[in-house]
Amino acid sequence: MKSFANLILILIPTIFYSQNHQDSLSIDDVIGLVIKNSERIKNIESNYQIRNIDFENYKKSFLPQVTLTANLPYQRSIQEVLQFNGSTSLVERNFLNPTINFTTKQVVPFTGGEISLTNSISMNNDLQNKITNYSSNWVSLTYSQTINGFNPYRWNKKKYFYSRKLDDINYRKEIAMLKTEAVQLFFDAYVLQKKIELTKNNLVKTESLLRQIEEKKKLGRALGIDVNQIEITINQLTQKVKSDSFELTMQISKLKNLLNIETQKELNFKTINDFELVIPKEKLINSFLENNYENEAQLKLLLADEKIDKTKKDGAVNFYIQLGIGLNSSAAEFENLYNKPIQKQALTVGAYIPLLNWGILNNKKKMAELEKDILKRELKETKFNATQQAENLYYYIENLNDQIRLAKQEYGLQIETNELLLNLLAYDKRTIYDYKNQLFEYEKSFLNYNELLINKYVLKMKFNEIFLE
Repeated sequence: MKSFANLILILIPTIFYSQNHQDSLSIDDVIGLVIKNSERIKNIESNYQIRNIDFENYKKSFLPQVTLTANLPYQRSIQEVLQFNGSTSLVERNFLNPTINFTTKQVVPFTGGEISLTNSISMNNDLQNKITNYSSNWVSLTYSQTINGFNPYRWNKKKYFYSRKLDDINYRKEIAMLKTEAVQLFFDAYVLQKKIELTKNNLVKTESLLRQIEEKKKLGRALGIDVNQIEITINQLTQKVKSDSFELTMQISKLKNLLNIETQKELNFKTINDFELVIPKEKLINSFLENNYENEAQLKLLLADEKIDKTKKDGAVNFYIQLGIGLNSSAAEFENLYNKPIQKQALTVGAYIPLLNWGILNNKKKMAELEKDILKRELKETKFNATQQAENLYYYIENLNDQIRLAKQEYGLQIETNELLLNLLAYDKRTIYDYKNQLFEYEKSFLNYNELLINKYVLKMKFNEIFLE
């Protein structure tokens, strides 16, 4: 009873130490940490916020724009004046003409025109003669419109429709790719940790085997070369543990840096297990095309159409029309300025007629149309390749599941073979060389099974990128 109590006293601090000096991480833990802590996620969020602000600015550009301008020009002049007696004299003139303008502008997106509303007041002050006049533009309403001209507002509206979709897709895709990167670093460290555990386990078995061979040698049942071979194997396994441990430290450092954690505790990675991965083929293809092809293709075609329209309109006859109506007044006294306004109307019609451009504008239009034809063929090929890629991923799932099933069976057989060979070696039915080969095959089988599991997890993360999850 006393020995049992002493054992408990030893185990409790050991367990407490282990819990406080190790952090166990699962795949879900890593994904949660990279989304919560990493600097990269902050950059992704900031870039997405920039695109949102840009879209807000675009929407606000269609709201009325109001400006206030004030000018205070001062003019001084010296003139030569002929007097009655025939002599000349110099006369100084000083003018102060302050002006205030209040302007409101509103674009009309579906026509490309602009409405302008202007109010202004000005004072003409002859300081030398002490003469003051006031004038005011009560209101001036003007509408300007290009007929048969290029309308960028109409095209921008269409472009933003697709660019906003792409902004959201790229934002979610960048997050999914960041998760994949974190999971890949987790797996790189996980495999090394499992290799170290496996090597240490083989090292313990080999050291136990060495003691058995040394006892046999004393009894004349084993040769010195057998002992030497076992010792060489132990040295090789020891060096392998050191090498893998150093590489594991580097991988953990990379993972900590990505996750932005500074814990000094040793990281221990939770074991990964096989899982079911079933994706409907049509869903996979449709999602792959929607999130990796369709919106980007539509935007590229839209840009090509915009270029064609611009080259066509720039080379055609364009008309310009401006309509205006306003109320104006002037007075020598400010209090009489707004007594009686004068109404004014204005109509301006202009035309842009290219007479001789040597066919350059038509060539530009033809070039833009040819570029669109090239783009359509490229997009057709891109869609075919994207569909093939999605189908290959689907068939890869089935193939990978079969590989994992077979690798798991092989790994189980290697475990049994490993134990059986140790027993046969104890009865001199196998050689040390057989034992070393079996260690190699055992490790190879272990790594193959785990790497296939990792490929399946990475494939799952790839599907998350495709489905934007």
